[in-house]
Amino acid sequence: IKYCSRPFLSREERDALRGDPRAKLRLSDDTVKRHDDALLKAINERVAVDDTLWILGDFCMGGFAEARAYRDRIRCANVFLVWGNHDRGEVAPVFSDTMEQGMIRADGQEIWLNHYPMRSWNKAFHGSWHLYGHVHGRLRREDDANPMALVRDVGVDACDYRPVSLAELREYMAPRVRAFLANKARFADGGDGPV
Repeated sequence: IKYCSRPFLSREERDALRGDPRAKLRLSDDTVKRHDDALLKAINERVAVDDTLWILGDFCMGGFAEARAYRDRIRCANVFLVWGNHDRGEVAPVFSDTMEQGMIRADGQEIWLNHYPMRSWNKAFHGSWHLYGHVHGRLRREDDANPMALVRDVGVDACDYRPVSLAELREYMAPRVRAFLANKARFADGGDGPV
């Protein structure tokens, strides 16, 4: 919350952290509750009971009891976790399944999931997408500078603190797919340039 200046800090906390988000400051229980309630509300506003929700790491900072309490507040029955650097192994039973990284298929689209951003991934040259978190929106400019990269930071800091739907991902990826396919065709014809 404080390292990314998420909009849930109290005025006093914002003032105390101004200029140094790593300052020694324990956030109030009210701030943490406001943050957690907002994220859980955003999830529940966007997912139906029978949807599939993928969380790309860092589900919670606690152990099993905390993870269970948060998971029980998500109405979606199918919640999967890609392990993040802050997730503890003991939380695995609260999810439908977990994985370190891997390929899923959603409505015919192959998508490589990893908590961490990658610049090459399985089937990248064949049009698979890569979704990641971990960097709190800090690679947005880099991703924007490469409009043919089929990548997206789907962490909450990069997505208005809410989950991203497959329809939104398709819309975001559409111009990137066109640029990717044009570049791939140039490469296949022996042209120079990035692949």
